[in-house]
Amino acid sequence: MLKIDNLNVNYGKKEILDSINLEFYPSEIIGLVAPNGAGKTTLLRTVSGLIKPKSGQILIDNLSRSEDRKAYYKKIYFVESNQTLYPNLSGMDHLKYVKASWDSPVEIENVIKRLGIIEYVNRPIKKLSLGMKQHILMAMCIVSNADVILLDEPMNGLDPTSIKKISSYLKKMKQDEKTILFSSHILSNIDAITDKIIFLKDKQVAYFLDKNKENLSSEDMYEQLYNMEVEI
Repeated sequence: MLKIDNLNVNYGKKEILDSINLEFYPSEIIGLVAPNGAGKTTLLRTVSGLIKPKSGQILIDNLSRSEDRKAYYKKIYFVESNQTLYPNLSGMDHLKYVKASWDSPVEIENVIKRLGIIEYVNRPIKKLSLGMKQHILMAMCIVSNADVILLDEPMNGLDPTSIKKISSYLKKMKQDEKTILFSSHILSNIDAITDKIIFLKDKQVAYFLDKNKENLSSEDMYEQLYNMEVEI
């Protein structure tokens, strides 16, 4: 379980997130929605440990960073963007690094076959298309075997075929009892694959949509909360 308890985050004197309280469970896909600059990436980076909160606590299976930093980080895998890939290394190099760093029992060859990336996994990252890079990033998530997967705009810039493939990967990871939290502006995709959706506004959770309990569209909620047209 991922628990965010009374989280407050500042950049210098500027308050970015205020009193965030959330709980997520295994086998859940959670969408994170807000206009640019509303704190989506800050929330993901704080949960991942890249940003230290001003106050509050983040727990994964009742484990905090302060109690056991190494164990906490092995429970998380964060995909910030394909810019975090090393251009001169191959996809295989990245997968081997993740397997070793997370001490994962997952077999790399099985993941390569499952995702259908065998044709380009040994090419340098700099020679891959955006879609191929995103598939490598998803393979890295799976190889890590982390309990909590954090993704910042994983569908950004992808064609419909790649979006469908990435969505399928996320659903399979859900079946493997992972907790998946991802941000996106593509609300039709958010609606299609998530169990819950968080809307951020004015530094706080403006609405928490549990799709098991409410039959609401994220597109309608977006327009109501932000008075903006949505990206479909």
